[in-house]
Amino acid sequence: MESLRLAHCSDIHLDGDHYHHDQYVEAGDYYRASFEKVLVEMRSHDPDIMLLAGDLFDANSATKETIEWSMELIADQPCPVAMIPGNHDCLIEGGIYQRHDFKLIPNLTFITAEEGETLWIEEFGVAVWGKGMVDHSPNFSPIGGRPDRPSGCEFYIGMGHGIHVPHGEPSHRSSPIHMAEIEDSPFDYLALGHHHAAMKLVTNDVTASYCGSPTDTVGGAATYAMIEIDKTNGTKLEILAVPGTETD
Repeated sequence: MESLRLAHCSDIHLDGDHYHHDQYVEAGDYYRASFEKVLVEMRSHDPDIMLLAGDLFDANSATKETIEWSMELIADQPCPVAMIPGNHDCLIEGGIYQRHDFKLIPNLTFITAEEGETLWIEEFGVAVWGKGMVDHSPNFSPIGGRPDRPSGCEFYIGMGHGIHVPHGEPSHRSSPIHMAEIEDSPFDYLALGHHHAAMKLVTNDVTASYCGSPTDTVGGAATYAMIEIDKTNGTKLEILAVPGTETD
């Protein structure tokens, strides 16, 4: 396989209650409708794999109805989906992912190991590495200790959820992702979540991004990312606005 197309989304915050538009009676309706809309947009690009980089839910108190609705929606996607938890829906005792087994979703590759794990999407020869966040704290390093590229993989994808720390800046914030770690990573693409304003982090050797959020327009629009990894021509990254969400 010479190329791979990825659709990257994060920070959906289902069952959130702090933002909605007048046309929605309940704030939760806005988050559901926005998730459905961004999935439609991502599908229109015919991705091989979709990536959900954390905070699918706004809190571990999300309702059973919303959780089951999201599981059905993920299962309905026509391609494999890879996902990590975020700080809002982290793997606490009694949390969403203990109450509901997302690993039963046939097309979902769900990373939950706190120390990190590599899971495979065999049909594309893709290895996906990430960590399952249990405690959103300064001691949690979302991409720290990542392994080298596995032998035999066609494409190596990393996923992480945490705050970006530029060069030369100390951080006492929780779940820091240092730019030096990003630059030193072996991934063909690193899908990040937590920042609601999209951010490309591209060097000569590494392509990574925070894709923004499909439910927040803090960066000027609700956004997602499309990535084309080509073994000959390198990696192309685009941050795309969900139509109708632009604030400018």
